[in-house]
Amino acid sequence: MEILIIAIVAFLAALLTFFSGFGLGTILTPVMLIFFPPEIAISLTGIVHFCNNIFKLSIIGNQFNKEVLIKFGIPAVVFAFAGSYSLFFISNETLFSHSLFINETDVSYLQFVIAIILIFFALIDLIPFFKS
Repeated sequence: MEILIIAIVAFLAALLTFFSGFGLGTILTPVMLIFFPPEIAISLTGIVHFCNNIFKLSIIGNQFNKEVLIKFGIPAVVFAFAGSYSLFFISNETLFSHSLFINETDVSYLQFVIAIILIFFALIDLIPFFKS
C-alpha cells in the first residue's frame, strides 16, 4: 500500500510540475519522509526529480529556453550537490521530543532543518511579494 501511495503522489506531483515548472520536491519530500528516514527520502526524491527531468526533456526536445537552463539549471545542479553533501554534517541526534495524543516522537536536527527548509519554500510560494 505504501508503494502505491508514493507512486500516486510522485506521478501527480510530476504531472503538476510539468505545467508549473516547480513544486516536485515541496510535495514529494514530506510524503517520502512519512515512510523513510530523511537521508533515504531526500535521495529518492532526487531520483524522481532526475527521472522527471529526463522525461520532460524527451517530450519537449529542443524547445527549452537555453537562457533559463543557464540561469536556473547550472545553479540547481551545484546546490543539489552542496545540499546532499551538507547532509553528512547535520547531526541525526535528538534535538527535542514531543507528545501528540499517545505518541511520543523524537525530532532530530536533520528533521528540524528539513522542516524549516520546506516551510520556507512553501512561504515563498504563498506570499505574493516573492512572485513578482
